[in-house]
Amino acid sequence: MRIRQMTSDDLRVVLGWAADEGWNPGTGDGEFLAIPDPAGLLVAVEDREPIGSIGMLRFGPRFAFAGLYVVRPDHRGGATGARLARAALAHAGDRTIGTDGVIERTADYEALGFRVAHLHHRHSGAPGPAAHPCVRNLSPGDVDVVIALDDACFPGDRRVFMRAWLGGGHLVRCWAPDGGEVSGFGVARRAVAGWRIGPLIAPHAGAAEAIVRDLAAALPGEVLHIDVNTGNPEAANLATDLGMAPGFACVRMYRNGMPELPLTRIWGACTLEAG
Repeated sequence: MRIRQMTSDDLRVVLGWAADEGWNPGTGDGEFLAIPDPAGLLVAVEDREPIGSIGMLRFGPRFAFAGLYVVRPDHRGGATGARLARAALAHAGDRTIGTDGVIERTADYEALGFRVAHLHHRHSGAPGPAAHPCVRNLSPGDVDVVIALDDACFPGDRRVFMRAWLGGGHLVRCWAPDGGEVSGFGVARRAVAGWRIGPLIAPHAGAAEAIVRDLAAALPGEVLHIDVNTGNPEAANLATDLGMAPGFACVRMYRNGMPELPLTRIWGACTLEAG
């Protein structure tokens, strides 16, 4: 077995594994995951066949995010996962590392030095669609403001990633009271099943609800999915009020420090594969 950087073909295979695990990645996520740090996308190969993967994406000099940690079922129980984890940690160096781990494996992550921050619960459903006078489409003049809003809610530098994410054919809606400056936004992207919303950043529940309902209006009949964090108690209540039921859950953990983030402004995570 050897570990090397993923090719684009490898990444398609790995995202297929993620779909098989029930993680429901975006159908176009492979286009974006290589942007921050292609060298951090690692695959374990045996007889030229991928058997395991991990992504350790470095977002600047102080933060990295681990995701896409999958070992093919017929190779679980051996050394593949441990070797991938060691390679990924070495790639991150002394950066603070975030990850969204399987809850049942929390103790394994803690043994690697990770500490629990909060949970993410995926809520899924078809919220009632509604337009709102304070919600508008993203305009070119809004992009820098939206990226700054995201930057304040993320512990690393993902501005290049976000610029691509906003311009990648995704649906983006902005909260701009009275036609003024944008103070919240939400992004929807097509997933294996339905549409994923994230990030969803808003100053209060009313703004978050308006953004989601406006996205629902643009996606009639589609099931929407939002990963809400338990550090924002109102987020789960809002998702329930929108008719979205909880399902998949994971645990957000950090190693080498615990970032202080404005969790009450984060109503939906961007992507569990990249933070």
